[in-house]
Amino acid sequence: MTLEDRLYTRPVRRLFVFVLALLLTVQLALSLYAWSLSERALLPEFGRKAQTTGMALSAQLARALEHGIPLQRLEGVAEYFGDVLKQNRDLAYLRITDNSGAVLYGSAQAEGGAPEHFLDTALPLLHQGRAVGQLHVGVDRSYIAARVRELRYDIAIVLITSLLIAFEILWFVVTLTFTAPMRQILALMTSMAAGDFRQRAAPQEGAGIAARLHALSERINQVFAELVHGAAALRIASPRKAALAEPLLQRLRHSYRFGSADGADAAQQPRIVLVRVLSFLFMFAEMLSRPFLPVYAASLPSGAVARALQASLPVTSFLLGVALAMPFAGRWSDRLGRRSSYVAGALTVMAGLALTGLVPQYYALVAARAFTGIGYAIMFMACQGYVFDNTDSSNRGKGMALFVGAIMVAEICAPAVGGILADRVGYRAVFLVGAGVALLAAVIATAVLRKGPPSGSVPAAAQPVPPAGPTAAGTGAAAAAVPREPLLARLARNKRFLALSILSGVPAKFLYSGFLIFLVPLLLSGLGLSKSEIGRYTMLYGLSCLALAPLFAHLADRYHAYAPLVAAGGLLTGLGLLPAGWGASGELVLLGIGALGVGQSMSISAQLVLVARVTREEARDAGTGPIVGLFRLLERLGAAAGPIAAGMLAARYGAAQAMAMLGGFALAASLLFAVVFAAAGTRTGGPNPDAPKAVA
Repeated sequence: MTLEDRLYTRPVRRLFVFVLALLLTVQLALSLYAWSLSERALLPEFGRKAQTTGMALSAQLARALEHGIPLQRLEGVAEYFGDVLKQNRDLAYLRITDNSGAVLYGSAQAEGGAPEHFLDTALPLLHQGRAVGQLHVGVDRSYIAARVRELRYDIAIVLITSLLIAFEILWFVVTLTFTAPMRQILALMTSMAAGDFRQRAAPQEGAGIAARLHALSERINQVFAELVHGAAALRIASPRKAALAEPLLQRLRHSYRFGSADGADAAQQPRIVLVRVLSFLFMFAEMLSRPFLPVYAASLPSGAVARALQASLPVTSFLLGVALAMPFAGRWSDRLGRRSSYVAGALTVMAGLALTGLVPQYYALVAARAFTGIGYAIMFMACQGYVFDNTDSSNRGKGMALFVGAIMVAEICAPAVGGILADRVGYRAVFLVGAGVALLAAVIATAVLRKGPPSGSVPAAAQPVPPAGPTAAGTGAAAAAVPREPLLARLARNKRFLALSILSGVPAKFLYSGFLIFLVPLLLSGLGLSKSEIGRYTMLYGLSCLALAPLFAHLADRYHAYAPLVAAGGLLTGLGLLPAGWGASGELVLLGIGALGVGQSMSISAQLVLVARVTREEARDAGTGPIVGLFRLLERLGAAAGPIAAGMLAARYGAAQAMAMLGGFALAASLLFAVVFAAAGTRTGGPNPDAPKAVA
């Protein structure tokens, strides 16, 4: 067992297991208690609702009777009852009986069904102090059972999401207060014991032991520098004495290492876990509105905006803001520093969400969504840059996996929580909750991230990958004199890059935004599902990605099956969306969400690696950074186009047919990708050590 295992790895694992077991026990106990109370709590609520509705209706009927109209001759009662039932879906019927029990008036819903299937509330109709009949308000017991099931589903969702959030917070706290300081102390002690006194990044404020070790290392370097300086002066003053001192300096240089350490500091690498909670928070704040945003946008007066665009334009404005701001956000984060850029992005997101919640106006919503997209891009690039700053080639894949994992956890938790909140406190309050989460993220980032621009790291906006062939500096003067063709022109002739971008990357993001973000809320809302149910449905996408993306990434790396997985993922997505053409249902929408999650787990994990493999020639001159940046820009533009295209299809053919058409588009694009890629030649010469890992 290593010293690292004895000092903190095993204790931390035991602590995690104990705390999570304790949390799970408490949460399960509370959930089971709430589960047992759900039916007993709802039945009286429905009884009170029926009683209140009946009292209001009986009061209006009593006023009609006071005008001398006999109970048997009241006009328009059935139509009035029908309007009341439309506004109160929980009521099954309304009817009036005389004192003998004969039905005088009844709504259509009162017909059929055994009496025991309804919870009936009877209220007397009084005229001049005596009862002339009764008003019956009925609630369908199957409706009550459905609401009980929904409440129990909500309890289960709260259990799952609370445990996931607790895990993220626990991981963050333990890393910040224990794991990272201990690893830093151990790394410093191990290096110094081995004679390595090279200077590394200064510890965080408050790290007492690590700070003392760092100061000791700094003092040793200063003393050695003074010795070197003194020896240089001695060579001038007394060459004979200098000759005696030189062997001592040589022995010190041979036995110990001094100066500054190059590359990422191993003692700082554990701090990449800290950015996980920041990634989770900003994604959580943004995704809270996913189950209802198109429905909310469609409910606002839009003036001159075409009906087909009304629900989709706010979604598109957000995605377009992300796409256009992302390249600039990366460079800005490199110059300004991760903490400052993250805080600026968090405050921008907070302002956008707060404006959305406080100003219920359509054009304010569109502008606020675009503003929120800009903040999202800034926060995303700050987190990604922080991972690059604190990792090197040996653990960058693990760092990016932590980053992507936080996004997937937010993809699971946020829509479910947002749907539950929307059903209980309303749309606008959910946006304000998201603004509060973004503010919390800014506060945490201020406390845990380093101030100032990253030092000793490669800018994340254009991470260079070492060329696969000779560099420009090594090709000689003759090669340098040859004018180089613009990168865009070279990529435009690369059939495999075009196929990968236009037939796989763009469609993947197009389907994600057009179907999952835009069509799913509209479809399920049209089917009568609540916002809580919509949130539960959309959870399936995040669960699929979180569970299957690592598996498919491993298979892609092991068998070099990047192109087949990309094609298969698109085909699976298309097959999952097509059945909706025969009619929409909750089950078919769920099938489509699951197919999208599994399909994109297969394809997206391999796309980035495939980009690097099919553009080796171009990367020798330009590096893979600009190429990957162009690929990502095309993807984001495809995402921005998805809601508009889906909205137009839904307006013309209906939401279900639009879903099926998106499935047909996915099938056609994937088949064409496979044909073009095969015709252009798929052999790329084996593994590319410079290619990014399939983690995102």
